[in-house]
Amino acid sequence: MKNNRGRFRTLFRHSLIAVGLLSGAASHGATVDVAGLTPCYAKGLADQLQCGSVAQPLSENNSEQISIHYAVIPAIKQVHPTEAILAFAGGPGQSAIDVAAVFARVLRYAREERDIILVDQRGTGKSSLLQCDMDPLEAQFAFNDDALPIFEYSREETQKCKTKLNTDLSHFTTAAAVKDFEAVRLELGYKKLHLFGASYGTRIAQEYMRRYPEAVASATLDGVVPMQQSLIAIGEAIDDSLQAIFSDCSDSEECNRQYPQLAQQYQTLLDMLIAQPARVQVPHPRMHNLITLVLTQSKVRSAIRMALYSHTTRALVPLAISEAVKGNYLPLVGLMGSDSAVGSLAMGMHSAIVCGEDWPALTAQSRSRFANSYFGRLMMASLDASCPIWQVNAVTKDFYQPLSTDIPTLLLSGGLDPATPPSWAELAMINMTNARHLVADEATHGVAGQSCADKLVAEFINQGDPRELDESCLKKATVRRYFMNPNGPAVASQEP
Repeated sequence: MKNNRGRFRTLFRHSLIAVGLLSGAASHGATVDVAGLTPCYAKGLADQLQCGSVAQPLSENNSEQISIHYAVIPAIKQVHPTEAILAFAGGPGQSAIDVAAVFARVLRYAREERDIILVDQRGTGKSSLLQCDMDPLEAQFAFNDDALPIFEYSREETQKCKTKLNTDLSHFTTAAAVKDFEAVRLELGYKKLHLFGASYGTRIAQEYMRRYPEAVASATLDGVVPMQQSLIAIGEAIDDSLQAIFSDCSDSEECNRQYPQLAQQYQTLLDMLIAQPARVQVPHPRMHNLITLVLTQSKVRSAIRMALYSHTTRALVPLAISEAVKGNYLPLVGLMGSDSAVGSLAMGMHSAIVCGEDWPALTAQSRSRFANSYFGRLMMASLDASCPIWQVNAVTKDFYQPLSTDIPTLLLSGGLDPATPPSWAELAMINMTNARHLVADEATHGVAGQSCADKLVAEFINQGDPRELDESCLKKATVRRYFMNPNGPAVASQEP
């Protein structure tokens, strides 16, 4: 059927992604001296890095090997040459090397005395990338993703992707990948690592701590995914984060005057689009030429959901809802076009994680709970269609056990996080005897990228005791005021 891949792209815009820190740059320094490393550069980073790879078996029972690629961002001053920071990317499906500039900024204070290691987890980046075909933005905008049931489209597009990749995704789960990170440490010769995991990266960081505790000096988990928590529970966090906007606007005299009954307006907008999707001509978000948009309730939900990750886009949510109800969809188009991270995710690797780790853990009880949210229902329907096709081997039951450790651990949560709320960190640390959980009430997803937590991470790494940290700086207000100018954008033209 024509334009089916547009649906596949849209499904994963609703999917279990938890990307998002901030970008930045850094300075120059020295790095570990290992034979075989070559100078290299990363997007958005002026520094010269050192890159290499290590051969790893595809599986224990397979003689085939894959190359695991890594990069080292040099410390500003080589104060601790036998230690390094190992940064785990999010997603699942994000390349750590591709977001080197993000880690260089978020860890800029910690980098003053220690190298940063970035590893493209197997299935991402240069480490046997598992990427499915995605349609261009024009096709995504023009496709009516509410026309047919999600189950049917997900099954069809999964089969296409499986045929293209032609590999067993069971070799690309968290449990399969964790050995690669240890192989990189041994290759580089570091004696101790300070782990920094963001979002899904906190899951593999915990698994690394469980498997190789002797190699870990400390761990910082930012936006925590507990081992015993399904990523599908993210639907609840999305609902709570959006409800926080509705409540905040209702409580604010200025916002409530400009956007009265915002929650009701949002539901009215969804009801309108469920009854009849809007077909309009809008400027391309980046090229500015006119393109066709078939606006559905699914696309609205996805755009609003992704806007919750950043204070900049979050501030536009009331305006986008209010104007869309009036027929002006341009603010929504701006939110839809701002999501550039999804396309960089390796969706094959993403599927390996969720089908091997999250889908098998679903029970009748958890299904009933997750079905209370729109995104929970969407995710379960998509996984129920795709995972039987992928046939990923389920991880063993002990994978879901909460991590028991006395390794110094700092857990960070944002009070407005639409993906990994503070309650998840509390769940993760129940068997951690040397851990501390800090909450930045006004932060969203990725606390170290939007608060003083970047300095706290460096202090923690140097001191080794999370109890010694002064978290008072996290109370500093970071929320942006809601955008209040409804007359700025022009109205999109309706198609005949």
